[in-house]
Amino acid sequence: MSNGHSTDETRIRPVEAAHIGDLIRIGEETNLSPWTAESYLDEIKNPSAVLLRLISDDNTTLGFVVGRTIAGGEVEIEREAEIYNIAVVEIDQRKGCGQKLFDAFCQICRDNEVTNIWLEVRESNNKALCFYRKNGFKHIQTRPHFYANPREHAILMKLVLK
Repeated sequence: MSNGHSTDETRIRPVEAAHIGDLIRIGEETNLSPWTAESYLDEIKNPSAVLLRLISDDNTTLGFVVGRTIAGGEVEIEREAEIYNIAVVEIDQRKGCGQKLFDAFCQICRDNEVTNIWLEVRESNNKALCFYRKNGFKHIQTRPHFYANPREHAILMKLVLK
């Protein structure tokens, strides 16, 4: 018997309003920059938003990803996407859960002909930086004092989808 939730039975599902409490709890557990329930509700209503959750076989939320696909300009030469948050409950980290969420987000991006995925990450978040580099993201720019509580630089990263 494993000491976590992650099994082959984990599945990706859309986030609904009833799951917002899970997202807030996981965000707090993993030290994400906090979002309010209202912020998540606004995202759920946004047609360009992508909110996915990874669930166990007993429908427990193990993690989530929140982002958007964004059309570029009047003449859509490139479509872009941005990841705002990706988080997995601590007990199920380093078991491929974050990768499943990321892969599902990327598949939606490919289905929507997205060319580039952007994100910002705290300069001190080595776990996330390693994950994003492993998945092909490149450091584009450092944004000084981007985050508050604690005040910290952000690393702007970009992934070019093939």
